Amino acid sequence: MTKEDLKEYVNKGVQASKEAFDKASKASKEAFDKAGKAVSKFGDESILKIEIQQFKSQIKKNKAELGELAYKAFIEEGADSLQKETETVASLIESIKKAQEEIKSREEKLATQEDTKTEA
Repeated sequence: MTKEDLKEYVNKGVQASKEAFDKASKASKEAFDKAGKAVSKFGDESILKIEIQQFKSQIKKNKAELGELAYKAFIEEGADSLQKETETVASLIESIKKAQEEIKSREEKLATQEDTKTEA
């Protein structure tokens, strides 16, 4: 094999490797594009549902804390009432209200997305 034959052989190998790499890159890009569209399609809806569940969990936690405060006030401290204006109570109530508003907002967004799917 001459030097020129070897050079031609190496060049063909390099060219074949480049073509294979280009084909693989193109196939990967197409696969990622398809996957990205599928994820995007369901992603927004899933995120909203997860956020709704997180806010519901927060509400349960806040209500449990209110219950603990009430128990402590009535049973352990012998109080006759629990004041809504107490800083901790007011903070928990406000947190519950905000979480309920966030849930409502996200449920409305979900309904809008579902209406858009139905129309499409």
